[in-house]
Amino acid sequence: MAANSNTTRQLSNTSPDISGPTIVLHRPQIPQNTGNISRLCVALKSELVITGKAGFQFDTAAVRRAGLDHWQHLKFSHHVKFADFFRGNSGRRYLGISKAGTENALKFDYRQSDVLVFGNETMGLPPALMGRLTCTLALPMVGPVRSLNLANSVAVVAYAYMNHVYGESLQPDSTLYPRTYYRKRQLG
Repeated sequence: MAANSNTTRQLSNTSPDISGPTIVLHRPQIPQNTGNISRLCVALKSELVITGKAGFQFDTAAVRRAGLDHWQHLKFSHHVKFADFFRGNSGRRYLGISKAGTENALKFDYRQSDVLVFGNETMGLPPALMGRLTCTLALPMVGPVRSLNLANSVAVVAYAYMNHVYGESLQPDSTLYPRTYYRKRQLG
């Protein structure tokens, strides 16, 4: 089965007004997840914010290994306390993504200034932090799993946000990064 080439194309970058949501990771523990999320943030022009103590150093090879070719383009900040970031961004909606969320993250009415807040891989969002959030969202799960991978969850919710906020203005642009890894083979 041939892969659909549209699924790997970058979104058109023609409008400077298009940017993804601010993504907050609270106390992330797995550097590879954070590396994957940082790549997603660059692809969507999202800011990545880490709050609290991470389970790794940000300059470790494990984080950068997930995307050495994009790290210099990442808009990144770290705040020792979530409260410091929260105070500096008043007036925005803080949406907590948790398996205990009360609204469907795929159908939510996102706004351009929303902040998506994710907990760490083992504990999720702490109750004290959840109390500060505007509302909580969840991704539907119909199978018998405890939770989803953090990087996967961030990707699904970030694209749901992009689709809701920008809709039809998001178009794949194959001219930005043409396919270079494989050459067409001549049959014969």
